[in-house]
Amino acid sequence: MALDFFAGCLGGCAGIVVGYPLDTVKVHIQTQDHRSPKYRGTWHCFRTLVARESVSGLYRGMSSPMAGVAVVNAIIFGVYGQTHKYLNEGPMSSMLGSGLSSHFLAGAAAGIAQAPVCSPIELAKTRLQLQGGTVSSLRHAGPAQCLRHIYRSEGFRGVFSGLGITLAREIPSFGVYFATYEALTKSDRQISTLHMLLAGGTAGTVSWIVSYPLDVVKSRLQADSEGRYSGALDCFRKSVQAEGWICMVRGLNSTIIRAFPTNAATFAVVTWTMRLFDDSVQSQPQPQQQQQLAKISVQLPELFKPKSWNGALDRYGESSSASSSKHQSLKSFGDTMETYLHRLGETSLALVPHQSSTSGGHYSPVDSHFDEISHFEGTREIIHY
Repeated sequence: MALDFFAGCLGGCAGIVVGYPLDTVKVHIQTQDHRSPKYRGTWHCFRTLVARESVSGLYRGMSSPMAGVAVVNAIIFGVYGQTHKYLNEGPMSSMLGSGLSSHFLAGAAAGIAQAPVCSPIELAKTRLQLQGGTVSSLRHAGPAQCLRHIYRSEGFRGVFSGLGITLAREIPSFGVYFATYEALTKSDRQISTLHMLLAGGTAGTVSWIVSYPLDVVKSRLQADSEGRYSGALDCFRKSVQAEGWICMVRGLNSTIIRAFPTNAATFAVVTWTMRLFDDSVQSQPQPQQQQQLAKISVQLPELFKPKSWNGALDRYGESSSASSSKHQSLKSFGDTMETYLHRLGETSLALVPHQSSTSGGHYSPVDSHFDEISHFEGTREIIHY
């Protein structure tokens, strides 16, 4: 879980740095007035913003998603990983099987979980991106000031403006996102970096194509500071009536151009972080109590089994035919003790050597007064006699 959080943070930051300029272009194209559009297309919008506000204008408002990327990605990768594990190992595993449906459902759950955090962040980002002019003339200096102003003027409801449509966007978007990536990277051997980049970029592109109309409505609803729309459905209806269905895909080309490198960088960084840290952890020799318990439970029956049970003579050299009754009674008693030792080895009373006191191990026996060696010898003598 901690590694998922760390990898998600690094991947999210890499994706934001790579794709944020084109996200700014997307928002400007989505929210411009169709009756007197400022921009003729993606490239014209990009050149206009750079000429008017320099390169810094393309990164305006980036501190908002960058500040929240740790929380958002921790939620996304944490919820996705835990949900996918539950779906694969829980009661629904037999119904879902080993297909992509579990990845889709886990991604959808991650989208639901992060939407309440993502919505205010994107609200501040959108308002900051649409500010024009020089730095000194900006209305809001940063995301915190922007959200404070929204809260004072529009209340608590204004801070979460667009939450419903954000949920509607994230459920299919993240479901398709993770399912596509898993489908493209499913392999018996370790995939290359180029494979990661292509799969991540493709997964991001497909997920944006699926959810883009909902993103248009979300951007317009969050950019509306004058109260033109009463909700997401009203925004959708008025937009289509005024501009036609084409408005639902306006700016899609800049989004696709941005989505491929952004998500390629995100998945590549996440995958490499998981790979590097997993390898470093596995290379360190750490005693695992569960492995030792399993080893003990296998070895105990043979360790305490008297040799006379497998041979013609008992421990006193008597023939098995001369002492058959004693042999049978000993065998019955031994079988009972064998079952006892087998169960004892699987319990929390870990019958292992004192690594905590002799070799610097990472665990200690449950009872510091429990002498395993004496216990072993005593039980062995009981079985033999």
